[in-house]
Amino acid sequence: MQAYLKKHDSQFAGHRIKVIWSLAQRNLNIQFEIQKRTGPGWQTDPQFSPDWLNNWGLWNKDVFEAFLQLRSHPDDVTAPYLEIQLSPLNQPFALIITEPRKTYFPPAKLDFKGSVQVEDKFWTGVIDVSLPDELLGERLYGGFFSCLSTNPREYYALEPNPESNPDFHRPELFLCLEDS
Repeated sequence: MQAYLKKHDSQFAGHRIKVIWSLAQRNLNIQFEIQKRTGPGWQTDPQFSPDWLNNWGLWNKDVFEAFLQLRSHPDDVTAPYLEIQLSPLNQPFALIITEPRKTYFPPAKLDFKGSVQVEDKFWTGVIDVSLPDELLGERLYGGFFSCLSTNPREYYALEPNPESNPDFHRPELFLCLEDS
């Protein structure tokens, strides 16, 4: 499947973000392309590591994110979900969220591989992730997001929340990520 992320507010979008994904059993392949239309270079920090366990705060720099939730039924918005992130320097981050902004923990085991390529105004990436055992259910729901730039910071989502402040941790806004 394929989609373009929407900017959270109505201001000019400094980026264009395309996402393509496919699911085979519990294995998800995500490909993204971010085109920078305006502004300075990519916002990164080489202090973050290649180990997803050590990158708390990665989202304060440029990141592409996927929130992935298996549900037993379409209305099960309380099921745990996996948050994964990848930076332009190929630095990853991951958490299992059981209650947004309150209860979360690193997955016990995670098969998560990312690769990126940055060329001037284009940042492309591929994420391969096997959904961890902490996620239970039959149908995949979720969203794709990106936090980019500074002054002003730009937020993009597959399904942006309607409030003025961006909030990606809204399972009720997650979309079914599987073909019907």
